[in-house]
Amino acid sequence: MKIEGKSIRSLTKVLKLAGDAKRVRLVFPLNEIEEHTLEALGFNKNPDIGDFLIPSKIGKYTAFNADGDVHIRKDLPKQPESIMYYGASRDWHGGIHYGIKTRTVDKYPRDHIPAPSETLQIIELSGSRYVSTAELELTDDDKARNIHACNLMLECFSSFNIVNSDTSELIGPKLKRLQWEILPKGEYPWEKSKSIIQKATESLKEGDQKIIEHRMKILSRRNPDFLATGRGGFSGYFVYGFKDKNVYVLESIYLDNATYVFSSEWEELSQLTKREIIQGKLPHQRIVHNHKWNGAIGRAIDGK
Repeated sequence: MKIEGKSIRSLTKVLKLAGDAKRVRLVFPLNEIEEHTLEALGFNKNPDIGDFLIPSKIGKYTAFNADGDVHIRKDLPKQPESIMYYGASRDWHGGIHYGIKTRTVDKYPRDHIPAPSETLQIIELSGSRYVSTAELELTDDDKARNIHACNLMLECFSSFNIVNSDTSELIGPKLKRLQWEILPKGEYPWEKSKSIIQKATESLKEGDQKIIEHRMKILSRRNPDFLATGRGGFSGYFVYGFKDKNVYVLESIYLDNATYVFSSEWEELSQLTKREIIQGKLPHQRIVHNHKWNGAIGRAIDGK
């Protein structure tokens, strides 16, 4: 028996099916998943046992899982906030010039709801391979997490089975994170990284593309020797590495996101979820995208 549908609001069916099991995994047979579905979620066409990632955004549950949500506090007074935009202005002679500008607007405060960052994993069970959630505890304390994991699987596959982690032959494989694709070593000036960035921004509006390219150009001009692109739930995120300075800059194509600058080993940073990054598990600087951004980035990279 399996759980089917578009979504669930309670764990009634899951608890009934799980019986006495308290530690479970939600799984779906790998051989029943079409290649385009695997790729849409961020996996390779032929994933290996142990591969795992935060799935790409294909609907509201995967989007919330990867990005979290924002609650606009209209019950509070508006506050000034700086934003970047691509626009035109006239000079003294009436000529029109286009470029990156900043302006301050009044916005309602926003409460950021952290992304759950649940992962999907490739596991082997009794000789067959499955896409699986992480292990879940069927307790009242984890009710919200478990409902979210169920809806994640239903959005991706329309159904799932339940595996009892205590009585099955499942052995936790060595996991291999697929959140980042590390590009070949070497310097990455704008001429070399331009096509990579443009491919990632091709679905954005022209003005938004200009803003993202402006930011990426600034970072590329610092001559990073390391560039990694995000996969799955990290799609649209880039890490510019400056190994000799032990500085790693996390930038994204999403206009509302800040820039994060880390002074930690890349291997450690690459294991974090976006929730752990934002909540500050590793020491970092958070640089807001405003008129001071260019100078702040240069000082952060140079350590001045």
